[in-house]
Amino acid sequence: MRSALWFVLVLVLLVAACSGPTPAPAPAAEGPALVTGALVGTGRATVPRLDWRPCGTFQCATLTAPMDYRNPTGPTIALDVTRLPALDPTSRIGTVAVNYGGPGTPGTTSLRRLAGRFDGVRARLDVLALQPRGVDQVRCGPYDGEPAQPVGSPLSDPAGFWTSARAIGQACRAGTGELLGHLSTANAARDLDLLRQALGEATISVYGYSYGTYLGATYANLFPGQLRALVVDGALDLVANAGTDDPTRPVDVRAHVAAAREEALDAFVAACAAAGPRCAANPDPGARVAAAVGAATRAGTSAQLAARVGTALESGGRLTGLARAFPTSGPVPPVPDLAAGAPPHSTDFLAVQCTDVVTPSAEQTTALLPAEQAAHPLFGVPVALNTAACVDWPAIDPDRYLGPWNAPLPAPALVVNSRYDPETPLANARATAAQLSAARLLVVDGFGHTTLDLPSRCATDAAAAYLLDPTRLPAEWTVCPPDPGGVPFA
Repeated sequence: MRSALWFVLVLVLLVAACSGPTPAPAPAAEGPALVTGALVGTGRATVPRLDWRPCGTFQCATLTAPMDYRNPTGPTIALDVTRLPALDPTSRIGTVAVNYGGPGTPGTTSLRRLAGRFDGVRARLDVLALQPRGVDQVRCGPYDGEPAQPVGSPLSDPAGFWTSARAIGQACRAGTGELLGHLSTANAARDLDLLRQALGEATISVYGYSYGTYLGATYANLFPGQLRALVVDGALDLVANAGTDDPTRPVDVRAHVAAAREEALDAFVAACAAAGPRCAANPDPGARVAAAVGAATRAGTSAQLAARVGTALESGGRLTGLARAFPTSGPVPPVPDLAAGAPPHSTDFLAVQCTDVVTPSAEQTTALLPAEQAAHPLFGVPVALNTAACVDWPAIDPDRYLGPWNAPLPAPALVVNSRYDPETPLANARATAAQLSAARLLVVDGFGHTTLDLPSRCATDAAAAYLLDPTRLPAEWTVCPPDPGGVPFA
């Protein structure tokens, strides 16, 4: 009976989405979501005109999109678009849209800085970035312009800590208004498909870094017929990020981020020991790291030390500096415990992340902290509290997408991940490759978060070949070396 009702619901929504005149071909229907009443396609949103203008060596335009795709004639939002046109228009084959992660990372300014990463496809593909909805549009009163962070400790003062955590979302709701409830990744994917229609393209390729892998996978599953190729670089575990498999644990606990950071730190210690005098943490780097971690543990799992080590592990080039951070002799002074490990975030990040993922309650999160600290003395609490501000977030987008993730794709996705990524572990990439209907995994053998922090000409060339011809995939489990400078103490 449920199957019959679902079929009727989908049929009714499809008819509604496709009725009436439209200025562009009707968008494809989305796959069945795990959210009751999930919106189909971009509805009857008017396809806007893009008025391109020169902006330096780039072209710029503005995409006008509905704030709420269920109300396509209601309030709109303006999203900046920046592109580099294909160098050889006679052989042009389409567009690749790039998302640089976050969520909440500016897209257009990032493309201006990092466009050179796509030189290998510039002859035949336009390279484009769409400013994600929410960037520079979220207003959170006292938190504007500053990273937002809960105050206090959920262990010594749980009532005060969770009150301060909830205050962030309440301020964002008061300052941002209705828009806060429409900032899901699914709506960002709808914006991307509206842009595809405005470009007059039948299909589009997507390259996503970090959080951009979740956006790319969401687009691939909502609009599989409009996807040409998909590269996910630094992959989020799609199911873990959504939270449908285990809603009682925070997102980064579900994704085993603490264990990944420990694995990367252990690999750093081994590399340092092998490097001998080239590593400033010698002699006995393991003992020195253990002493620093022990001191932080006695201080209550220092957020400062965890953040410093985690940031260094995001790039092989920073590990030399990390080696110098550990003292050569004497006791390690404890670092003050900052909020028992709750990291700060931009409100643009929280506005998307908190509406996207299933978040456990304050009570559930507090209850798991002792076990997480015991299992992962340095990283356990900070990882568990990474999205503490999402607890009881006051605006959940009814059209967010939580799966499934296996819509048939026109070509297998290319999944790229570094071996030691402290933010998006290699295990997440394996999970994502299995969750997508078809995917090929390529590993960069080093430390870093995405190929932005661990450049690899080998991986870049493989991605370029795939984007130019999605049938040209590297062999399964291809391992690429990082570029010079990506291997610590070499």
